[in-house]
Amino acid sequence: MRAIFSACACAAALMAQASPASAAVWVWGCKGQTDSEQVVFNKFSLLVAPLKPSRGNIRDIIRKDNLIKSPEDLKNSYDSMSDDFGLVQVMKFAKEGEPNKKLTLTEVSSQRMSRKNKLLGGRDESTELYKKVYSYVRESEPPRNITMECAEYQLSTRGGRR
Repeated sequence: MRAIFSACACAAALMAQASPASAAVWVWGCKGQTDSEQVVFNKFSLLVAPLKPSRGNIRDIIRKDNLIKSPEDLKNSYDSMSDDFGLVQVMKFAKEGEPNKKLTLTEVSSQRMSRKNKLLGGRDESTELYKKVYSYVRESEPPRNITMECAEYQLSTRGGRR
């Protein structure tokens, strides 16, 4: 009896691990530059950094959990104040520990450069690349426009597909 119970428990554990209902992935971000700095952001944070070294391509940026590479980066990083709604019209960021120091990006124009959709192991994968112009307002600086290369990536749950 004990062996049957153990076998059933093991089978149930294996079935739970193989369940098609797994978490979906939705990430986004942009990279661009002002006259003297590069501005990169993703779902989690925004970083204003020197032009060199480059922070990588847009696909690398959107997949990173942390854009900070050095203590200097920490001084120029901002956390997202949004509720994870993607590349929306107005995005606000605030310095960690200094909520009165804010950075706002307001979309002025957007052009989709490419869209790729495919089925990946029973899941829908979508990648969209954009060229966007944002009004960039940092703390007490005057607003200016910044052109950015942006990407949005989604990978769905299986949702009943086989």
